[in-house]
Amino acid sequence: MLIEFWERLRGYDKWPETEATIISGQKVRRALRLRDPKLNRVSADMLVWKDQYARKHYGAFVTYDTSALYQLLEGESILIRYDPSRPNRYYNRSLFVAWLIHLTKAAIAISVFLAALVWRIWMIVTRRG
Repeated sequence: MLIEFWERLRGYDKWPETEATIISGQKVRRALRLRDPKLNRVSADMLVWKDQYARKHYGAFVTYDTSALYQLLEGESILIRYDPSRPNRYYNRSLFVAWLIHLTKAAIAISVFLAALVWRIWMIVTRRG
């Protein structure tokens, strides 16, 4: 599959796998909602995990309500892979797929808008010709 190819290409398949725990999902979501009610569709979560030397590392991610990661609550765990040379860098396939889907939808929406704009300009130009 393409995702496995991407992971091999980037070297993620060689990174050690570990369990990361959500430590502040609800607090961040509440803060986002208070700031802007339209952000109900966005989830920002903090993770904590330990490297091969049992040192704690922290990371954060933002995801939309279309992702399975959106439903995670404080105390729940997910599997991640981290870079042994820089343990603060991590990779999670579900997060990658969620962002890939979001970016694909955005690219399609922009393409449709640009196509409609070009079509409209073309119609205006050809009527005056």
